[in-house]
Amino acid sequence: MRRKIQMILGCAACAGALLAAPFSDAQQKQASVAQASISYDLSRETVLQGTVVSFTPSSQVPPLGSHVMIQTASGLVDVHLGNPTVLKRNDMILAAGDSVRIAGEDQRYGSGSFFAARVLEKGSQSVTLRNSRGIPVSSKRTVTALNSRLRQGGAQ
Repeated sequence: MRRKIQMILGCAACAGALLAAPFSDAQQKQASVAQASISYDLSRETVLQGTVVSFTPSSQVPPLGSHVMIQTASGLVDVHLGNPTVLKRNDMILAAGDSVRIAGEDQRYGSGSFFAARVLEKGSQSVTLRNSRGIPVSSKRTVTALNSRLRQGGAQ
């Protein structure tokens, strides 16, 4: 009889552990969702103008991706550019001393913030890094009708 009670209690403990497992990391998932819920608003967008101090093509500092340090009239700003292949596929090369203009918005991330670049301009070059809702664009090169005609032998 005692053995039967021990077996029943053991099964109940195992069943309880199995039922509680899905709830064990619910708080962790909630925190990561809060971090990832970045709301981009075009009405809050600002434009930074300054000089490139340094460029990191693939930073390990969150948010991951390309970062550029810009010296502006207001001071040094760390700008998140997103996927490094977007810059590469659009032939955008950044080096110290380059003059740039960046449209974007300050975003909260975890306990800090970062400047999320939407459009990066350097000279006559311009690359869209995020859409109007702040979602990073695909790393595929955008071929416009004009670019397509130029590749086929000139504008018509």
